Amino acid sequence: MRRFVVHGVLGTLTTVLAAGPGHAEAPAPTKIEDVVRVLKAHARATPEDLAAAGSGVDVVLTDLLVSREVDREVRVRAAWALGGYPGSRARAVLVTTLSDREEDAEVRAAAMTGYARLLGPKATPDLKPYLKHATPALRIGAARALGVAGGRRARALLLEALAHEEDLDVRLAMDEVLKEMQ
Repeated sequence: MRRFVVHGVLGTLTTVLAAGPGHAEAPAPTKIEDVVRVLKAHARATPEDLAAAGSGVDVVLTDLLVSREVDREVRVRAAWALGGYPGSRARAVLVTTLSDREEDAEVRAAAMTGYARLLGPKATPDLKPYLKHATPALRIGAARALGVAGGRRARALLLEALAHEEDLDVRLAMDEVLKEMQ
């Protein structure tokens, strides 16, 4: 298992590797630092933004996302960026993160958006239950993720949820997403 601790303003990372034999080597500290720099510079970093960091960026993004020692904002941005890297590893990490009840709500919401970026309208059935979650931040996250996923089904789910939503902040977020979907 890899763990990353973010220190200082520039996000210098210390890597602690606790993997047994047969595991891939940890990414070089310079690569990790470069990915963190890009994430801090670009709230919505794309694979094009991260290309200068070289190959294996998806591995660094997944490691950053799953490490709870990393700054929350870096993890949120890593979740978004991971949605631009198709593959079973990205999908598994995003699904695990968005469904982890012990995880920070903002990180879970970002994982929903990354998942929607990865799968598009196919993510809609997996996001639907979160429109009724007890935590408003997760309902907002689901609404925003459905907006990213797009499609008629996502729009219909948002309209249905909006009709029954009691929280003003959630309704405002849903209204914003629905306007963007037009």
